[in-house]
Amino acid sequence: MKISEFAKRSGVTVKTLRYYDKIGLLQPSAKTDVGYRIYCDEDFIKLQQITTLKFIGLSLEEIDQLINEKNESIESIIDIQTRALEENKKHIEVVLMALNKAKKQMQNNGFLKIQQLIDITKITNMETRAKQRFNNASKQYVTDSYYWRSKTAEIINELVKPNMDDVILDLGCGTGKQIVELSQKIKLAIGIDISEGMISQAKENIKNKNIQNIKLYIGTFEEPNLNVDLHKKNITKIISNYALHHLTTIYKQKAIEKMIAMGGKSLQSIIIGDLMFFENPDNYRKEFSIVGYGPEVDLPSSVEELVNCFSNSGFTIEVHKLHPLVGVIVANRNKIYN
Repeated sequence: MKISEFAKRSGVTVKTLRYYDKIGLLQPSAKTDVGYRIYCDEDFIKLQQITTLKFIGLSLEEIDQLINEKNESIESIIDIQTRALEENKKHIEVVLMALNKAKKQMQNNGFLKIQQLIDITKITNMETRAKQRFNNASKQYVTDSYYWRSKTAEIINELVKPNMDDVILDLGCGTGKQIVELSQKIKLAIGIDISEGMISQAKENIKNKNIQNIKLYIGTFEEPNLNVDLHKKNITKIISNYALHHLTTIYKQKAIEKMIAMGGKSLQSIIIGDLMFFENPDNYRKEFSIVGYGPEVDLPSSVEELVNCFSNSGFTIEVHKLHPLVGVIVANRNKIYN
């Protein structure tokens, strides 16, 4: 069929099809002697692949490499892009949470505190930059940062030393991979994440694996969950992986204080794996993308600042350095209260 008919049947403009032909992304199956482009049913399949991959955010260059050079599977590319979009969604939900909180404050008091206005402005600016960053995120960035998230998760699961008496809370649990692994070795796992999409995927993963001892809730560090009293769950250990670096040091301290309060007397340890500065980050600018650090969006603290968040709380601190910009902190309670 000629290009006009193919465009009409596919819902793509003739101009777009000509451009795809020009850059070699989708060339017609044949051309007539006078130069008319002729398309066939196989071209519909290829066009559908292009449309789908473009929809999830891939550039035409990436699509061309995927479809024509076949260096990577479509599944792997979609998986990588999905993780980037999920990160973007988390930033959007943080902005919505800040705006809703401001709205509630206005309804109750008729005004906003200056610090709240500053926080809203800062978070909104972070989201704008985050959107630009993830829209332009390279495949390499997502892949490398995912490696460090996986590495810290692996070490956290080792250092937590799970046993069958444990009730472990994972703040920022994402799709639940960590607590799924831990669930076989503990009494109960509780996962909390700000993203409804992440929690939905985690629930699906748990259902597919037929795991009975995991509970999942939507919540934030500031308000972990409004529908359940976590203090009554007798939490013994709290873990958090690659989640706190979105908060300023002040809010990290508040989040840690909240963790300690949630755990109460039963809490034995808190383990945090994340971006954290062991050295001057400016010395490692070339490695920012490798560890998943975006200065325009993220707010990592120094190791000293994170350790100080536990000051006067009765914890002994262990620090594990994985990279000058990545580490794991283990806070063990000095005494278990009865």
